Amino acid sequence: MSSRRKEVAPDDAGAGKAAAARPARRTQAERSEAMRQRLLDATLQCLAEDGYAGTTVSRVIETARVSRGAPVHHFPSKNAMIAAAAEQLIRKVYVQLGQAIARLEASDERLHDLIYACWKELFLRSEHKALNELLLASQRDPELASILRRLWTACYHSLGDGANHYLQARGPDDDVRQLMVLTQWLLRGMALDLPLVENEGLLDHYLRLWSRLLAMHLQARPGVEGPPPRPAFWDSQIVEGPER
Repeated sequence: MSSRRKEVAPDDAGAGKAAAARPARRTQAERSEAMRQRLLDATLQCLAEDGYAGTTVSRVIETARVSRGAPVHHFPSKNAMIAAAAEQLIRKVYVQLGQAIARLEASDERLHDLIYACWKELFLRSEHKALNELLLASQRDPELASILRRLWTACYHSLGDGANHYLQARGPDDDVRQLMVLTQWLLRGMALDLPLVENEGLLDHYLRLWSRLLAMHLQARPGVEGPPPRPAFWDSQIVEGPER
């Protein structure tokens, strides 16, 4: 008989656990979507930090830390990338606003709290700087204006649906949608003046004043705690950037 000892096989169970601990390899589609998202995030960051004129394809590539050919595989032009970034931003803001309103407690100040939530979650965030840059640039760029016009139309419809979900009119001549569109324009104007205002209490004063004026025409719907309705555009692409 041989005196050699039989070699012990590796622990198959241990090897299986080690393999399971390794993250699954992403598919090509997942890697492509991750790259697209990386480019869109970089685009929004550049808009907020560098403005529309400074948001060049080269600057986006530098911010995203990707190869120079990466944007070409996802977007045919700079405006196509801008359009996709703006649409993503609208969706993100809509979700953030719904989450903020859902956290509000029922009180006699609920209408003011709703207005203040809109101000804080929409107009005081860095995302609004990116949107504002696009709005200002669209005044001199007809192509960009055309892209934003389609996006804004969908946005206003969603704003009206969300407003009707949370608010109700006090009288037959009061229109919830129109009053909330007017509120959005007011808040956007306040946001433009934000760098010039030294005392933030002044902004709070006018927010409360506007809330008191609105309270003559609107009131919060009692017992509404769920999120706003899913926008009609949610499962489709609103705009497509034009090819060049």
